[in-house]
Amino acid sequence: METAYPGMKVLLANNLMMAYNQAEAAQPAFAFVEDGFSKLPEFEMMMALFSAMDTRWVAVMDSQAATPARKSSPLLDVGAGIFELTKADHPSQFAQYFDMMINAPRRSARAAPGIAGARPSAAAAASKKLILIGSSTGGVEALRSILVGFPFDCPPTLIVQHTGRNFGSGLVSLLDRLCPARVRAAEDGTALEPGHVYVAAGQRRHMGLSSRKPLRLRMKDGPDISGHTPSVDALFTSAVPYGKDVVATILTGMGHDGAQGLLELRKAGAKTFAQDEKSSVVYGMPRVAWDIGAAQQQVPLPRMASTLLQASKA
Repeated sequence: METAYPGMKVLLANNLMMAYNQAEAAQPAFAFVEDGFSKLPEFEMMMALFSAMDTRWVAVMDSQAATPARKSSPLLDVGAGIFELTKADHPSQFAQYFDMMINAPRRSARAAPGIAGARPSAAAAASKKLILIGSSTGGVEALRSILVGFPFDCPPTLIVQHTGRNFGSGLVSLLDRLCPARVRAAEDGTALEPGHVYVAAGQRRHMGLSSRKPLRLRMKDGPDISGHTPSVDALFTSAVPYGKDVVATILTGMGHDGAQGLLELRKAGAKTFAQDEKSSVVYGMPRVAWDIGAAQQQVPLPRMASTLLQASKA
């Protein structure tokens, strides 16, 4: 293809982590993705990065008899808009897909989020409210959807996202690139500030709140809780003493992590929400939270940011 398209630069990657790092650095216009990569849970991160950069991509299967990932993956079965090629297809078919996708209308350039050098307003700085979010499968895109709607002076926001160990820093970098607020990896002892989002993902410690004033993050070693490290339940449970100042939600994901902690928060006076079934990639964690009465309201993803922000003002 390099000879047919002079000036084209082609990058090759033999694992998903390498592909992610190369894509983040080079911001390619197009990608051919081996279908096996798209079946990995961490491909959710790749999809979010492609979406953020408006990178078009096509999955390449081993053969016509292979089952495409979109047939078995809930992430790819919600309108990813991909097509399939096979490794046996003629190069002209690859070129046809390339031409079609690369020439399709692209999004207009997105204005840089936030205001350079902006600082939280006095009202935001005086607020005691905290926003807590737990998410798993499908959560990367859900978090992106929510956080782009958060202002630069949003309440301190703590997030636990289940993801592969090597992808935590990539998630933080991706969200920070897109969001007006400052997105940072969770670190032990960090004092909570308005306009900051703290993410625990791909780490081997649980994130919680310390009892010191001002409130700080506490990163704690320990076994899995509700099947995960970091655990949403661990975060939510640590915030129970501050329940009246907490707004919390559980987003799309498999399993039940976070449901019991959300129930404890609701009993402590927190405002609690869960993503609704229709907008969830996997309606597992939010379903359990709703079924046990932990969530006061089910909220569609497009309305989640405004719901959380409004609840934090009351």
